[in-house]
Amino acid sequence: MKKIIIGAVLASTMALAGSYTLAPDGSYVSGDTATLAPDGTYVGGNSATLTPNGSYVGGSSSTMTPNGNYVGGSTSTLAPDGSYVGGNTATLAPDGSYVGQ
Repeated sequence: MKKIIIGAVLASTMALAGSYTLAPDGSYVSGDTATLAPDGTYVGGNSATLTPNGSYVGGSSSTMTPNGNYVGGSTSTLAPDGSYVGGNTATLAPDGSYVGQ
């Protein structure tokens, strides 16, 4: 029974491992890569895109959320804490923030 529980915990941890990345500044970003944007922030993915409000998001496109902020990608999702993330799913990171998937 212990082996089954340990295996389930390890499997769920490995599934989440690819969901977000710890950036050098201590923040969590979506995906497997943290990219340094020109404004000094880290974004998820291999590229940073400048949004109309002057912030940067990960990926090659951005979407304006209902609260006026921008997220990377073509869709946004409301996270349980009231923030918006890019993608279809909000994943809880170890620091309590949410990242999109």
